[in-house]
Amino acid sequence: MNTQTFSRIRQLVAPLSIAATMVLGISAQANAIDLGIASDYNIFVLGDVNQSNTDSEGKVAIGGNVTFSDFYAGMNLPQDGNNGDVLIVGKNLVFQNGQVRGNAVYGETGSLTNVTLEHGGTLRQDNPIDFAAASQELQALSQFLGGLEATGQTEMAYGGITLTGSDEDQNVFHLNASDLSNASSFNFNVDSGSTTIVNISGDAASLQNFGFNFNGGIDQRQNVIYNFYEARDLSASGIGIEGSILAPFAAFNFDNGQINGNLIAASLTGVGQSNNYLFNGNLPDPISETVPEPATLAGLGLVAAVGVASRRKGKQKV
Repeated sequence: MNTQTFSRIRQLVAPLSIAATMVLGISAQANAIDLGIASDYNIFVLGDVNQSNTDSEGKVAIGGNVTFSDFYAGMNLPQDGNNGDVLIVGKNLVFQNGQVRGNAVYGETGSLTNVTLEHGGTLRQDNPIDFAAASQELQALSQFLGGLEATGQTEMAYGGITLTGSDEDQNVFHLNASDLSNASSFNFNVDSGSTTIVNISGDAASLQNFGFNFNGGIDQRQNVIYNFYEARDLSASGIGIEGSILAPFAAFNFDNGQINGNLIAASLTGVGQSNNYLFNGNLPDPISETVPEPATLAGLGLVAAVGVASRRKGKQKV
């Protein structure tokens, strides 16, 4: 999905005439979106990153300053041919000891020491991503998803969190950050093909020392997204996170462990590993969710037409 399509997220409120045109021009079926520009990146961070002694199996995009040491970007990408821009840094890049399986790009300054650009990769100065726009879009998406009503049931017993949803397409759950800090297990009882949105409230959240279980098999993790729509501080330690994290407001301290999905945050530190199991679900489109039903628009259009006619009559009387 291109940036122009994803930028509709910022247009949550539109004039009536535009809304009416959209409904008349688009089928009544709700549209679905993905993570926009961040979709193809194992790590997508809006601000600064400092990581060492770890790797990202997929592509990496970082809007701020980056300090890497003993890091491997794109470790699991194809070895035949060039993978394009694998590491993109919006500002300054300081990289000591490591590999990039493709191109490395920096916006302001780039310093590489003992770093190998594999498979025909090159180093260049460029700005291929508008990180300011991406920040607005991802933050708006996170807040929108956080406002969705829960559709499934959440059960907490003996430290275990169990999410149960019967919808074949989409299941939405709500948790408090405190629920995660006390968790000993995280269980999913949802349709294997459905998108699962787990909204987590709270200014600070921590994930540590618990496992994930899926009734439909481990592949379900690519349909799961954990949306930290309020968190400013997020930490993870001693855990293998199954699914993608959307935390565009949060400073993420990934002390150790791994994430099997997209990692989206405001900033990132630590030695946590990122594995390239990218989000494959369908998220609801904010435009489709906020535009009134056609019948409502028809009534509003009639009112608007009457208003126009009244103004015309007023002009004729003058």
